[in-house]
Amino acid sequence: MKTGITIGSALFVAAVLIGVVQLWFTPWRPDVFLKLELTLGAAFIIDIVICFVIKEYAEDKANRGGDHLN
Repeated sequence: MKTGITIGSALFVAAVLIGVVQLWFTPWRPDVFLKLELTLGAAFIIDIVICFVIKEYAEDKANRGGDHLN
């Protein structure tokens, strides 16, 4: 879970930094910038979904096994 949070945070920070760099210096054409932002956004959403599925699976497995959730 911690790895997923770290990856998600890194993707978010990267998207913000790319946006700020584009705002101040315009190193990319608008279409390339949009592709970069959409790619980072998609990777961020995929990371969130995977983390959620893994968390729910672990909780379901603990509940079915009779273990207590921590």
